[in-house]
Amino acid sequence: MRRITLIPVLLLCVFPAFAQNAVIQSYEESFTLQSQTSGVHKVSATVLVMNKDGLRQATPVIYTDSFRSLGSFKAETSDTGGKKVKSGKGDIQTVSISTGLASDSFVSVFQPSGKYPMTVHYEYTVNYRNGVISFPPFAPLEDEDVSIVEASYKLFLPEGMEIVSYSKNVDELPSRVEKHTLVREWRVKDFKPLTDESMMPPLREMIPLVMASPVDFSFSGISGSQSDWQKAGLWLGSLQEGTDVLPQEEVSELLEITKDCKSDFEKLRILYSRLREKTRYVSIQLGIGGLKPMPAAQVSRTGFGDCKALSNYLRAMLAAVGVYSEYYIINTSHKDVFPGYPSVGQMNHAMLAVPLKEYGDTVFVECTNPRFPLGYRHSDAAGHEIVLIRNDGGKKVRIGEYPDSLSRQDTVTEIDINPDGSAAFKVERRFYLDLVESYIGFSDRRPEEKEKQLTRGLKVHPEAFRIGSVRDNFNDYLSMGREYCPEIDIDYSFSAPRFAQREGSRLFVPLNPSQKGMSFQKGERKNDIYVDDAYTVTDTVIVRIPPGYAPETLPAPVSMDCEWAEFESKAECMGETILVVQRFSYKPWRADKSCYPELRKFIKELNGHYDDMLVLKEKETR
Repeated sequence: MRRITLIPVLLLCVFPAFAQNAVIQSYEESFTLQSQTSGVHKVSATVLVMNKDGLRQATPVIYTDSFRSLGSFKAETSDTGGKKVKSGKGDIQTVSISTGLASDSFVSVFQPSGKYPMTVHYEYTVNYRNGVISFPPFAPLEDEDVSIVEASYKLFLPEGMEIVSYSKNVDELPSRVEKHTLVREWRVKDFKPLTDESMMPPLREMIPLVMASPVDFSFSGISGSQSDWQKAGLWLGSLQEGTDVLPQEEVSELLEITKDCKSDFEKLRILYSRLREKTRYVSIQLGIGGLKPMPAAQVSRTGFGDCKALSNYLRAMLAAVGVYSEYYIINTSHKDVFPGYPSVGQMNHAMLAVPLKEYGDTVFVECTNPRFPLGYRHSDAAGHEIVLIRNDGGKKVRIGEYPDSLSRQDTVTEIDINPDGSAAFKVERRFYLDLVESYIGFSDRRPEEKEKQLTRGLKVHPEAFRIGSVRDNFNDYLSMGREYCPEIDIDYSFSAPRFAQREGSRLFVPLNPSQKGMSFQKGERKNDIYVDDAYTVTDTVIVRIPPGYAPETLPAPVSMDCEWAEFESKAECMGETILVVQRFSYKPWRADKSCYPELRKFIKELNGHYDDMLVLKEKETR
């Protein structure tokens, strides 16, 4: 207990409170595999919490289900006022984490309290039963602005056992054998706090991380191997055996509604529409349900299922009409699976791939969101590594990406300016490819939500907002084939009582009312630069000159180009109107943090051009 009361004094000397939100003084995690189907997970941590932003680092979150149960828990909190509070298992809050119809998954949370800075020490164990397909991940950091003095992760395994693993930003110690037990160990010492910045690399590249799984395992009574993706796929395929059988009356119905189809894609289109109309997504995580799809016949009867069940149901319907398809698993959060780590535990979603000979291509079908156009490879799938589950096992492939040129937003704004500076706006906005995604289902939203989405970023306060029309091509994939790109066009109008600034005989008119520019940090850059986006935003502004006025000053043409972006701007007078065209393109880019001053300079210049003004002057009367 004496050690705990000294921690705040010692650590405040080494780690100034203003530099970070929390300090992990010690973090010890271990997993002991007692048999192929059981084990014990232990965590012991001591955390100095500097402020409320660091509290999450000292708030253990424990997940349990039919394979894991909470064994023991105890904690002690010591704050600067000398108050100590001991807590036990009864002080934990446990709730179901299911948002669906059926789940046996729960989360237990301990929330410490006290005056900052305070020290929190907690220990807990989780008992595994009925199968171990992967060991608990080691990721002691929850947030940026948290440092680690010392942390370790140990696996206690049967002697001679093989595992697959992936580690980053940790030191791996040589494996050793102690009393017929194989010990694998990873350590972290003096890990400096990360700083949250825009355009920084993915957090999983920067934090201490260990992922590990047994090569040979038994899960819910079904044995398998994860020595490579081919064998892991064989095991997942075995879970699907017998789940693709449909009632004979439904098979007859499917054959009837597709009898006039001239191609496999026509059959896919009809059955995908049927999936949309007949089913809905519901998360089901009972027992092995996190990996095994529920039977297609059950989905047909109940009308609901999770990603695995709905993908399997469409696969069964396609098979009934003679169309081959392949179930696959994917991590929607990351494009790349961990290298050298063929473990199904790192995947979080299931979809369906339908090879179509008539197109010479494969259609990747999202079965859980019926609003997505058929065949569209959405941003959580395009470019991602996936594992196809075939009869001969799993095969890792990558879904093709679209050309960067297809991801774009085009806006045409017509502005009628009055001599008092007020203006009327007519706008047509077109969104393509992944920029469409936030507008799928747009027509079903409330009027105030539509207005907020369309006017976000405007330099004026809109009044009398009105949407004219909404058009999309979300159902046109059949006619457009593999060249299909989702698109939505939205026309709307509004007015602004104060748009142009009047000074004497002049009107100062914002060059581009739709763009406020980009933010940037003024201080020293801590992280390398990472830009993963690629898209183009084009703004065309047509300004109608009010009667009695003429342009006095137009900004000069601009062309900027660097490794991460391009920008062009031009304005020209065309009779009674001024035409402004500004185009900004993002490029994927990685660079050392030393390049940030150059990037900041580019952004400053870019923002300056977005803030340029047209100057209109009142004509002299004779």
